[in-house]
Amino acid sequence: LMTEVRPHRAPRGPVGRALAGLGSRLGVGALLIAAVAVGGLVKSATPDADTRERPFVRTGRLGETVDARTFEVRVLDVRGAKEIVRLGRTRSTGGVWVLVRVHAVARNEPTSIGYAALRDGRGRLFHATERIRQPLARGRTLQPGIPVEGEIVFEVPVEVATDLSIRLAWVPIDQRMEAVAEVPLDIDAGMVASWQARTEPVTVADATVVTGQVTR
Repeated sequence: LMTEVRPHRAPRGPVGRALAGLGSRLGVGALLIAAVAVGGLVKSATPDADTRERPFVRTGRLGETVDARTFEVRVLDVRGAKEIVRLGRTRSTGGVWVLVRVHAVARNEPTSIGYAALRDGRGRLFHATERIRQPLARGRTLQPGIPVEGEIVFEVPVEVATDLSIRLAWVPIDQRMEAVAEVPLDIDAGMVASWQARTEPVTVADATVVTGQVTR
């Protein structure tokens, strides 16, 4: 004998309708949970605006040429002092003056070093000082193929002087998605101590064209 197998159905009446509604709500809830989970994964895998638009930092060492897109730069030397002289005026500091000598040349068209800052190990930035008229940064026009050397002057706390890198770019304010040249300065505690012990002020060097080194 064959026995008919009847499908199971929720009982009719209020109890049946309640069970059916509960199942529907559970299904919708599961879908919502899954959607939230997927959304969280997508968000975590998608970089934020700051990450997407961060500068293109190109690093090098002292004496190496670093490409900053509109110009090339070499950090030649670094020195420091408690007092500096610029255009006949003496400036002192409660920290330390850091003077970075730079060799720069425009690549294809006139440009300038519009942005210059020192970055410490904690990511803090110390911009080129505005207490003097800078010889090279923020104003000196670089001509294509003609190298210029000069100093960029910064004022920093003594405690960060041994952990600094210089950052240079042509855009003065917003470096997002722009090339930035970065070079560690390799300053040690002995150098900082000698700068602080110096009694004579240091004269800031002017920016000058490097003759006989026209680059093509």
